[in-house]
Amino acid sequence: MADLMEQSIAFAGLMPAAINSYRSIWISDVHLGTRGCKAEALLHFLRQSEAENLFLVGDIVDGWNQGRWWYWSPAQRAVAREIARWRMRGANVVFLPGNHDQFHLDLVQKLIGRTPVATQMIHRTAEGRMMLVMHGHQFDESFNAARWPSLIGSRAYTMALRVNDWYNRERLRHSRRARWLKRRVNSVVRYLTEFDRVAFDRAVFETARRYRVDGVICGHSHQPEQRFLDQIWYVNDGDWVESCTALVENQDGALHLVLWGLKHGRAAQPNPLTEAFAS
Repeated sequence: MADLMEQSIAFAGLMPAAINSYRSIWISDVHLGTRGCKAEALLHFLRQSEAENLFLVGDIVDGWNQGRWWYWSPAQRAVAREIARWRMRGANVVFLPGNHDQFHLDLVQKLIGRTPVATQMIHRTAEGRMMLVMHGHQFDESFNAARWPSLIGSRAYTMALRVNDWYNRERLRHSRRARWLKRRVNSVVRYLTEFDRVAFDRAVFETARRYRVDGVICGHSHQPEQRFLDQIWYVNDGDWVESCTALVENQDGALHLVLWGLKHGRAAQPNPLTEAFAS
């Protein structure tokens, strides 16, 4: 019965589409277990993609959301099973814990199966680039310590997701009081999680130099982007709560950020957010 439900989630309203073949895929900040998780979009992406490597770059499961806030939908169950299927089909699946799931490894492995775990790793692209991969919370010291510790800022973000869920339920979005509360909470979150861009860039640059790599790939901030810090690449693969983005490596080693979403009940084809990184 569960399998039939998963199939209906995956294929309802979808026309057959060509499989997108990559060498590697990076996804992070899925936050399974929360209402904010865009599980349907991620499921479509995974089922219309194939790759030798699937790197789960932290906050795949939201261990902070356990208890009465826990939300586990058929679509989220299907995503967990799809990740397990990738591993069973022979893909190299590696889980790099984030701040929301690093202390809940038993829960993660219960949901997606026993997957190799690494705090950080170095990936060599097909064209020989060395990229350090980590979730990104390791750089939280760049947050404004004069305001609040980064842990409080992260929990504030979790609270904002809950407020957003509450706000988006039926009729509440039409309430003036609800709109006012959402604006206030978002302002507090922006204040708590604001970070010193210069300090952050310096931390990323120094980490890359210490590991003697060409760049750093991470998640954590929920902001997909790629930019150069001198000769060091900084790439953030985004998230599956707001942006629905992933980082992919083509067979020739070129890296792209792609946007994936649902349009009128159909899975969208990947849209490049950036050009391939220059050689």
